[in-house]
Amino acid sequence: MTQNDLLAAIEALPKELQFALATSVLDRLAAEGPLPVSEQLKTEFLKREQAFFADPSKGESWDSVREELFGK
Repeated sequence: MTQNDLLAAIEALPKELQFALATSVLDRLAAEGPLPVSEQLKTEFLKREQAFFADPSKGESWDSVREELFGK
């Protein structure tokens, strides 16, 4: 079974079951410990952290970002 086949099978399930399955997979991965983070992503995090500490007034709260991304 390919990744696309598996995804198609999951998408055929009811949304509630898809959510339960996704939650279960994420819980199992989290129990194994943190996932590796690429050097590129680490560099980006560091750059953003330094920019924030250089001028915190330019940062945005998570609530603001979440609302922008997902609405209220």
